[in-house]
Amino acid sequence: MTHRDTPSSPPNPQDTSLQRFGATLRAYRQQRGLTQRALAARTGIRNRYISDIERGLHNISVGMLLRLAQALDIPAAWLLVGLDTHTTLPPSLVCDPSSSRSGQDAAVTQDATAALQRGAAAPLLHGLGTTLRQYRQHQGLTQKALAARTSLNPTYIGQIEQGHRNLSVLSLVRLAEALGLGVAHLLTPVETRRSPFSPLTE
Repeated sequence: MTHRDTPSSPPNPQDTSLQRFGATLRAYRQQRGLTQRALAARTGIRNRYISDIERGLHNISVGMLLRLAQALDIPAAWLLVGLDTHTTLPPSLVCDPSSSRSGQDAAVTQDATAALQRGAAAPLLHGLGTTLRQYRQHQGLTQKALAARTSLNPTYIGQIEQGHRNLSVLSLVRLAEALGLGVAHLLTPVETRRSPFSPLTE
């Protein structure tokens, strides 16, 4: 079965979070002149699965998010712009919190877990967990208090902070919102690339 590309268009505010994410991914892919098959070849993610992500059918893991962003040569936070309610710039110093101010969300598919295992995402997840813990502690929040703000399980948050859990993109967004941060604040410490491209504009 052939999955044809559809014309790029800005995310619709009425769409679900995953549909907005998928539309953003598709727009960047098309801006780069890549087919879904070409992006699949760059990432090792199945062509059909990328099609499903662009249609808003999968809540992917942060590990897979980073692989997609790397293949597109952009910061991962750019792919989450349609979900991020805080547009503040990321901190200039890595892991320096002082420089800034449901169960379904936690679910990550087997495809995402396999993607993490095939890559070198474990150190990145450890860095993300450390950054999350520093921001949480800087705001004087316990894991239980942060869990109450996000409707996530305290144990799940603890596993994220230890780098043992490849959290989903929706969980990442919820955690950032609960801390009053843009997702870029949490992702910047695990990203070293500076994109030669500019963000998409409507």
